[in-house]
Amino acid sequence: MSLKADLRADLLLLVTAFIWGFAFVFQSTAMDHVGPITFVFGRFVIAAVAILPIWHLMEKPKKVLVYQAVDKKALQLGVIMAAGMLLQQAGLLYTTVARAGFLTGVYIIFVPIIGLLMGSKTEWQTWLGVMFALFGLYFLAQIEAANFLLGDGLILISSVVWALHVIYTGKVANQISVFRLMFLQFAIAAVISGVAMVIFEVWDWQAVKTAAVSLLFVGVLSSGVGFSLQVIGMRTAPASHTALILSFEAVFAAIGGWWLLNEYLTTTELIGCGLILVGGLVSQLKTFLKSSGDAIEHP
Repeated sequence: MSLKADLRADLLLLVTAFIWGFAFVFQSTAMDHVGPITFVFGRFVIAAVAILPIWHLMEKPKKVLVYQAVDKKALQLGVIMAAGMLLQQAGLLYTTVARAGFLTGVYIIFVPIIGLLMGSKTEWQTWLGVMFALFGLYFLAQIEAANFLLGDGLILISSVVWALHVIYTGKVANQISVFRLMFLQFAIAAVISGVAMVIFEVWDWQAVKTAAVSLLFVGVLSSGVGFSLQVIGMRTAPASHTALILSFEAVFAAIGGWWLLNEYLTTTELIGCGLILVGGLVSQLKTFLKSSGDAIEHP
């Protein structure tokens, strides 16, 4: 792989991290008006509708409604996406944007650990990174134990789901059209969250209208643009390297919470978040340096 291709993939993934980081702000403020499940449903409906004209413009598909064998994998990714987003959105009810961003970023550690369970070798750097992250979670948990069990716990579980999504996306990215993959994921996620909404929440048009700006941001930019850039980037970047770049989502979430919501982290929280981020970076340091070295040696 050329250095230019590597840099292009890293830039796309960094833009994705920026969009997703700031999306936490809109995800949080929207729940002043709508429930978490309603928000996830609206998000994916908008994303599915928004991706259709882009799909037609970019690829001019002739067999949109014809089932393909690889569609099964796209639909499975949609189920994973729905689970991750519902857990994350519910968690945001009980924690801050900055903490949610950092805890979501823990999937950078879960990616290689899940890889180990699937038979992949795990380097010592990964285990060192896990230790940093565990200490970081300890500092966070000591702040508000009740909130950790509710909001932070849900976010942490969602990070495991997102790790699965990153790994599986890497396996599927080169097998299917980017926009077909996105549309099928969004469609199945909308169906799942729609059913959950009917069961657990009540649809309120006025509330949805009030949260329209947030829904449009996460539906069009965070879902439509962000996930598409992720898939394009992962066509040349491995899952572990992708996780490293996307870990900066946590940094952008903290910046967004400070800039737009006036959220501040205590010293203890900053130490915890810092240790989590360091753990993620340490766990992937060897992979990052190796991929960079290969790119320089083979332009």
